[in-house]
Amino acid sequence: MMVASRVQIQQKYHRDILPKPAVRVLHIVETLNDQAVENWLLRVLRTAVRDYPHIHWTFFCVVGKRGRLDDEARALGAEVIHSPYEIGDKRRFFRSLREVMKRGRYDILHCHHDIMSAVYLAASAGLPFRKRIVHLHNTSLSLPTPSKIKTGLAREPMKQVCLRMADQIVGISKEALESLIGNRAPEPGRHAVVHYAVDTARFAQDSVDRAEFRRSLGFDPTTKILLFVGRLVDYKNPQFVLDILEHLARTNAEVAAVFAGTGNRETELRERAKQRSLENRVRLLGFRDDVPELMLNSDVLLWPSVENPKEGLGLGIVEAQAAGLPILMSRSAPDEAIVVPDLVNVLTLSAGAGNWAKKAAEILNGTPISREQSLAMVESSSFSMNAGVRNLVALYD
Repeated sequence: MMVASRVQIQQKYHRDILPKPAVRVLHIVETLNDQAVENWLLRVLRTAVRDYPHIHWTFFCVVGKRGRLDDEARALGAEVIHSPYEIGDKRRFFRSLREVMKRGRYDILHCHHDIMSAVYLAASAGLPFRKRIVHLHNTSLSLPTPSKIKTGLAREPMKQVCLRMADQIVGISKEALESLIGNRAPEPGRHAVVHYAVDTARFAQDSVDRAEFRRSLGFDPTTKILLFVGRLVDYKNPQFVLDILEHLARTNAEVAAVFAGTGNRETELRERAKQRSLENRVRLLGFRDDVPELMLNSDVLLWPSVENPKEGLGLGIVEAQAAGLPILMSRSAPDEAIVVPDLVNVLTLSAGAGNWAKKAAEILNGTPISREQSLAMVESSSFSMNAGVRNLVALYD
């Protein structure tokens, strides 16, 4: 029989008995409101405070306004700091952020603003961070200015700051990571892909009253629902859903479109629906925090986002698969988002609304795989909550 050595006993004691040393992480975000990034971070935080209590979270919100999720973050033990200055007030914003960094004595700087993270990295210069992380959530490397000239002049220098100052560069997909590092081979330990974590528990509801859901929207209980989830902005292409609905309405009296999201195209969508006599078939719900319930009660998710550049991931596509909801999508999302191939149908936007309508009709008349089976596939993937939290926390250890 083997006898454990004194060193092995000490290692086990330190690993299992002694608490892990605290790790202070400063997340730079826009605001704890309704954005996908911030909502994902809150999902992770809910689990991390239980499983990884040694990690202390601080959110520095670039937008100095109170966020919808501020109170929840604080209740979970996180600190929430709002910038007293707008980022356009460059000198005072820079100085105030650097002062927060000094005062907080953080171990990790985790920047969530793509190449805008160059500003935060510069503010951290010379400070004793153990690690600086740039997290890429998109592929466009856009900057918060309407000026194409300013963007063109600033993009490459800011990109170089990120490449040189970041100890680790993380993408929510392979495409997102490559938007900054290019096509070169990722460096182990420095470059990584960390998928968003999906709270699959919200998709495991035993009973769903689809008829009552339709009645609550003013539809007949047998109505087929086309669901759009996302911001009502140009690159999400919500107007294309109306084009599809118009084609389907010619042959199917019981089909409607439901939009969950807000954006600058909301008024235009209402007007277009009215012009095409589709207003009785369209519901714009605004921002919703019950997306899982919407997906469980719908018949197909339409995802017609612009295809160039691609999206960073398309979290709604993964969530729809957790709900067992068939998907008809453009080539805007990376292949990594497809976890349950039997549920996902891909068409190019150039195929036109007519062909999208034909494919949607086929899906509506088909029989998808069971919700239990599709949910199990998502839960066993890198998008599960356990995997997502574990992979994020691994960045800090």
